[in-house]
Amino acid sequence: MTMKAATLTAILMAPLVSAVSHAQDFSADVVYLEVSKVHGRVSDSAKEARHSSKLYVSKGNIRLETNGLTGAVLVVNKEEHTAVALYPGKKSYQPLGSGPSQYFRVENADDACADWQRTAEQKIACERVGPEMVNGREAVKYQNTRALDTAPAAVWIDKVLKFVIKWESADTSAELRNIKEEQQAADLFLVPSEYKMGTPQKTATKGFSHRR
Repeated sequence: MTMKAATLTAILMAPLVSAVSHAQDFSADVVYLEVSKVHGRVSDSAKEARHSSKLYVSKGNIRLETNGLTGAVLVVNKEEHTAVALYPGKKSYQPLGSGPSQYFRVENADDACADWQRTAEQKIACERVGPEMVNGREAVKYQNTRALDTAPAAVWIDKVLKFVIKWESADTSAELRNIKEEQQAADLFLVPSEYKMGTPQKTATKGFSHRR
């Protein structure tokens, strides 16, 4: 590679490297809430579900431990566009088509519509609502004005983490609590070597969005 070409490559890669290097690793509890609807609108009352999930995030990697009836673990590599469901009880895994559209990282929490639209499984009409506090953390709320029953109607992006810390659909919402900003172990996002591959699933993440 010539010096000129090398310099050009470095210039083009600089924003990407900068964005990745400043992406904060963290872990959190995912607490699910059952929201009630009044006259077609979500009411202010919400009932906390009995089960919660555990979320680990490292740059473009996501690990979601459902801790529910299936005991499945979802591992997503956003950069490689891969997603797998791990079943620790069976020591097996299944490839998935994509990761959960509820959770994604953005470049700018104040201008995140484009990132949400790229991540969403369904076409959305994103609208920035404005800043809101979520469990004592500064966030920016965005709403999907074309939301279906199964799609998130709103997401809240943490300004520091640049990641969704709350989402809401027609009858369910979830928010991240007990957030710990710390480096995550690399093996959390790998398929254990002793796991065997099961039958691939055609539907990507059905059941993970609302599974408790």
